[in-house]
Amino acid sequence: MEGYGKKYHLAVGWNPIDKNGGGQSDVICMKGYEMAEFWIITGAAVTQTAAVTMFQGTSVAAAATALAFTRYFDSGCHLAYDGGSVETPAAAGETATGASTAVGTIYQDTGGKAGVLTLYDRNATAYVDNEALTFSGGKTALVNGVLYDEDIMVPRVATGNTFNIVAVEDANRRFMVPISAAMLTPPNDCVALTIGDPSTPSLMCCFVVLTECRYANMPMPTAIYD
Repeated sequence: MEGYGKKYHLAVGWNPIDKNGGGQSDVICMKGYEMAEFWIITGAAVTQTAAVTMFQGTSVAAAATALAFTRYFDSGCHLAYDGGSVETPAAAGETATGASTAVGTIYQDTGGKAGVLTLYDRNATAYVDNEALTFSGGKTALVNGVLYDEDIMVPRVATGNTFNIVAVEDANRRFMVPISAAMLTPPNDCVALTIGDPSTPSLMCCFVVLTECRYANMPMPTAIYD
């Protein structure tokens, strides 16, 4: 059974465009839904840091009141290594840099002489099989193979109700901000995502996956009208 129209509804925040200058997504009404997941997919890497923030409002005409949030998800992947200098796992937040200058931030290290890293915030350089891998905490190892599971998403913590898409990250990245209806302050029932100026090139799109529909209906209730 397909999910669209039964388990979820999809709305467009903005279609794939050059987002130079930044700006706000279309405002999404959550009257018919309990959860809205705002997705951003970037094409080419941004050339300057672009802050992502959320806003709420009482209608789809405008969302101008800041919305507090602490969680978002970032593009991730796995990288295996062997020949570890120590068996202790590297700490979350350390970086893992290959001899080829590939670098990523560690979300999790399984540890051991041979282990697997979960990475995010990667740059555009590829890791090379059997190259030296240096951890910012002092551990060293050898890359075992190449990156894999590049479709996974890593949970991150937003600071001060925002997070940054930064210029050092690789192109073709995905970010997701989950917003529940309970996060909105009544009478607000509408929400929008705003991105700062990413400069050019900045081709990207934003779409919203709405779930936990409050009313049984086919098609699902609209989210772009009050």
